Amino acid sequence: MSEEKRKKLLDRIEQLIEKNDFEELRQVLDESHSSDVAEVMEVLDELARQILFDLLDPREAGAVLEKIDEATRSELVEDLSSEELTDIVATLPPDEAADVIAEMSDEQTEKILEQMPKEESAQIEKLLRYPDDSAGGIMTTELVKVNLNDTIRVAIERFQQADPNEDFYHVFVVDDQGRLQGSVDLVRLLRFPQDTPIQKLLERDIHSVEVHTDQEEIANIFRKNDLIVMPVVDQNGVLLGRITVDDVVDVIGEEAEEDALVMAGTHPDELDTHRIFTAARIRITWLMTCLIGYSVYLLIYNIYRNYFTLTEWTSILMFAPIIAAMGGNSGLQTSTIVVRGLATGDLAALNLFQVFFREARIALIIAMTFGIFTGGIATMVLHVTNSNSSNYVANALADLPGESVPEKPVNPVLLGFAVGIAMFIGIMLATTLGLVLPFLFRKIGIDPAISSGPFITTANDSLGCITYFSLALLMLHFFGHRFY
Repeated sequence: MSEEKRKKLLDRIEQLIEKNDFEELRQVLDESHSSDVAEVMEVLDELARQILFDLLDPREAGAVLEKIDEATRSELVEDLSSEELTDIVATLPPDEAADVIAEMSDEQTEKILEQMPKEESAQIEKLLRYPDDSAGGIMTTELVKVNLNDTIRVAIERFQQADPNEDFYHVFVVDDQGRLQGSVDLVRLLRFPQDTPIQKLLERDIHSVEVHTDQEEIANIFRKNDLIVMPVVDQNGVLLGRITVDDVVDVIGEEAEEDALVMAGTHPDELDTHRIFTAARIRITWLMTCLIGYSVYLLIYNIYRNYFTLTEWTSILMFAPIIAAMGGNSGLQTSTIVVRGLATGDLAALNLFQVFFREARIALIIAMTFGIFTGGIATMVLHVTNSNSSNYVANALADLPGESVPEKPVNPVLLGFAVGIAMFIGIMLATTLGLVLPFLFRKIGIDPAISSGPFITTANDSLGCITYFSLALLMLHFFGHRFY
């Protein structure tokens, strides 16, 4: 739904609620798609949302509950009895029902499963045992399967007996032990006589995933092979369920959203709550890491301050933020590319050295460009500001008790050279860090996206300043006259 249409629907619903015109409101709901109703309910206040939800029949309520955001769903569920929840959940396919139930309390879950038919509750309980982000967590157990020795007639009968609300594109073929042998496309079934053995049409070379496979890997398999459905098996190859392309579309959205939020220094849980203090706590956790990192920067600042005169230190600090920022941004670019490449699988097949060889060449070009450019700018700026800075320092020293000796100005060429080299090294170090950290985090089982965002920016700021201050100090000792 477009933004304009959504706004019109929202205004219409709010007007009808204010007028208590529930008959007209019921008609508006009948004419609207469940996804549109879900979008509107997310922005309504709690009372209006509850009024709207109470007007929906169980099937409509189930469709809306499945599409609405987690925070709003939690609020709606809290106000429903276990009987009402059971009626609603019973209208959903097993995989969607499991997703909704998984967000409820243990007490609610137990009551709902007890009130549902045994066959349906058993399917949902089976799905609830798997992690949310695994193949088992997103698959549905509703599928069409036949034995290897069956005919096309049996397969067609199974299709006719299947849930009419579900879309089936293939019949899966298993052996006597239930192990997956292949699949047959529905269209091919209709082109052959019904007494044809299913084995004659069997396509054995199909993609399948183990039940504990991560959903991100599943999304990559779908994307690379243009799949619309894929069977899920256990470690012995026994068919357990299937994953459809609509499930994968949701996964892609979730993974992209999660990566974006983590790289921005927050967490997807923030979008799943309406509580201000909970959202603040999530952000504070990440920002505290940044604060600790910048505390290290202050320590570095105080250590190096003792090795320079006031004039030198004033001139050096002028360019420290630029070097830190450029290094941080360069590292962030690299880490973003690497994190996204690992997420989509584009870099998963490559080792660290292959990716490093590519990124190192890119970083070399960038570092040389900005090293020369920044060094030149620093030299020109110092030429312009040297006289003013010297006068300011001299006046400040004159106000101090005792005798004071005016300091000589910093040599613009030498400090500009130091700035340029520091920029070059800072970008190269930041690029290396932005490349290595995502691979390292992935290796030890941590989301690579965490290595990006505030984490890498803070680390690169500290590294850039250490490099810059150390280089300035080295040049002082090398030339022996402290840039004069």
